[in-house]
Amino acid sequence: CQACWFCDKACAKRAWRFHKLYCTDNPALKRHVAIEMALERCLAMKPKVDVPDGAQCYICMDDGGALLRGCACRGPSAGFAHVECLVEMAARGDVIVREGRRMKLSRWSDCSVCSQSFTGAMAVEMARHRWRWCRDGPEDSHDKRYALAMLASELRMCTELDAADSVDRQSVRGVPQDDIIVLQREIESAGVLTRVNRPREALEALQRLRPRIELCANYGVRANYAYNMSGTLFTLGRSHDALPFASEAVDRANALDGPDSSRALFAMQEYARVLAAVGRVSEAKATLSHVLAANTRLLGADHPFTRYAQMNLEDVSAMTA
Repeated sequence: CQACWFCDKACAKRAWRFHKLYCTDNPALKRHVAIEMALERCLAMKPKVDVPDGAQCYICMDDGGALLRGCACRGPSAGFAHVECLVEMAARGDVIVREGRRMKLSRWSDCSVCSQSFTGAMAVEMARHRWRWCRDGPEDSHDKRYALAMLASELRMCTELDAADSVDRQSVRGVPQDDIIVLQREIESAGVLTRVNRPREALEALQRLRPRIELCANYGVRANYAYNMSGTLFTLGRSHDALPFASEAVDRANALDGPDSSRALFAMQEYARVLAAVGRVSEAKATLSHVLAANTRLLGADHPFTRYAQMNLEDVSAMTA
């Protein structure tokens, strides 16, 4: 079926009792297998979370089974849960919650205790189960399209670009080119090219999108475009060109989600990097100090977003040493 590859005949023979369930000419099943394999590679990339003694699932209160944590809950044993329990809780309340001008898949993407976004292996697992929950539903289902977009985003974060493109093609099938889902998908796809050392291709893709972005009134799309445009230009060494995009990303993220949102704080970090590159180091340092303080207050000192802010601040501080 060419959906799986094995190291030798003995390996293939050992795996056959599982693989025979999927070994088929059915293109949909092949696609599902390829996506599942990509997700397994994503999980292998994520750092392992040590489970301390006394930790238990905050939903079922059981300390057995595989426990994961990927949020901002404080305390050594807080925030741990079974993925199965989280999925059951999310499925019971499987609705798209409208908050102002944005739509948010609440319990699939955010911890119900600390209200912060899932990260690491937890984010991958919840995106996978969200996709499984509605992958056999109707193609024009709004929930299915958002589940596919959520899954593609996680795959892109792990640079599983082929799998992400496959998911993206499903999510935008029959959707107009000016739809928000289509625009977000194309912006994220272009942004990933910068992360895999193809910034010139990323810039060309983003420039092609510019006329459609200017006609879009959605703040989330405009903020995402400005953020990715800033990062791409910065990577190409065009920091002065990146500066207005970085500033726009901060302004739009603040207006959309508020100054303490993860979107706004990430945009501020990008803005600070550009400020430092154009010689405005003191402003960059002040901006990063604010981001670090906000992340520490909101997420805790050990959260990956906080550590990333600390690393950026140390880099900028070294420029003034």
